[in-house]
Amino acid sequence: MSGGVVNIADTIPAEPAAIAMSVAERFEDIDPREWDDCVAARAGSLYVTHDWLSIWWRHYGRGRALRIFLFRQAGRLVGLAPMFIERVRLGPVSIRLAKRVGADFALTMFALPLDPRFADLAYAKIIATLIEEERCAAVWFGFAPGDDPTAVALQRACALSQGGAVLTEAREQVPHMRFALPPTFAAYLAGLDKRQRQIYTRSRKQLEKDHDVSTAVVSVPEAASDALARFRALHDAQWQAEGKLGHFGDWPGAAAFNADLVAAMARCGRLRFVDLIADGAVVSSQYAFVFDGCCYWRLPARAIGSPWDRLGLGRLSLIQLIECMIGEGVVRIEAGMGHYDYKRQLGAEELICKSAVVVSTRGGDARRMRLFLMMSQALHLLYYRIWFLRLARFSPLRRGPLWRTWVRMRL
Repeated sequence: MSGGVVNIADTIPAEPAAIAMSVAERFEDIDPREWDDCVAARAGSLYVTHDWLSIWWRHYGRGRALRIFLFRQAGRLVGLAPMFIERVRLGPVSIRLAKRVGADFALTMFALPLDPRFADLAYAKIIATLIEEERCAAVWFGFAPGDDPTAVALQRACALSQGGAVLTEAREQVPHMRFALPPTFAAYLAGLDKRQRQIYTRSRKQLEKDHDVSTAVVSVPEAASDALARFRALHDAQWQAEGKLGHFGDWPGAAAFNADLVAAMARCGRLRFVDLIADGAVVSSQYAFVFDGCCYWRLPARAIGSPWDRLGLGRLSLIQLIECMIGEGVVRIEAGMGHYDYKRQLGAEELICKSAVVVSTRGGDARRMRLFLMMSQALHLLYYRIWFLRLARFSPLRRGPLWRTWVRMRL
């Protein structure tokens, strides 16, 4: 114990069967199959699988120190928490901050795959290691889904710290959306309100009347690169028509990251591009992945202009994705962060992301962290909400990607 901070791990009662914790500093030191089996056993997310996070780390881990917490019971991996540490500076404030791997740059949200029977103990050990041993001023656990089964365990672990660490909930309410899929497509359509069914039926009939229509699902490695190129061309053109860059232009390094991601996910059978084809050309596409019975919908793209705008290609393409996923036996679609009326109208449930910062009470850490969070919120308001979202499109200056500083500082 140092600096007056209680050893959090010592305040947690021992489990009946001992849980052993180790910390790895390289992805290569952990068997990918064992990792993913552990994630699947916890009903965990694609965004915390070995391939996803190791690719993310390769693209966005520079200058950051990797700490992968592994929890074993009788030698079997029963929980993990991939974290990293970096020093961040915002104005006059410099702090040592820990985050979950994948927390920024790629718009992902996931719960840590921890067995609920010992999640209190796991969080306590993670916090104790990062705050006491690694001397971090704070640990950010976000973003997590609104129904994160480990959220209560995090609260309990902090409550037992006896003042060594304080849990601060995020102030901003960030929604995320999810579709629960029925066993059949007919049941899905029956679950929509009458107006939405009529819009879908009318638009689909008109499309099929005017064009030779088909569906293609791209999932194999041989076709993955070309499918991504077609998707990006559609996606970029759609957003450029609105004076915006789209996902690949907005997010730093997104093109290279997604290229590696698509190649890796195709090799393990998790990639899906669901294309709507009219007269031999792809006119809309949905970019997604599938893992353990769940579809992770990443991005949509569609043709613009006459005659496509009046047909509602975006909605048609989303419903086509839903139909294909039901056909595969997928039970839910994670539809990303943000509020979208059309997703609600087509059956999505809206939840609120969980985002919590555990702050050290050591010395001046709490004061520095309060100032950092205030400055981070000001940067978010002035740069992102006012400049990037509202004013940038009208500027004569060439619009560039999101500032890496904003991406890294946003908690």
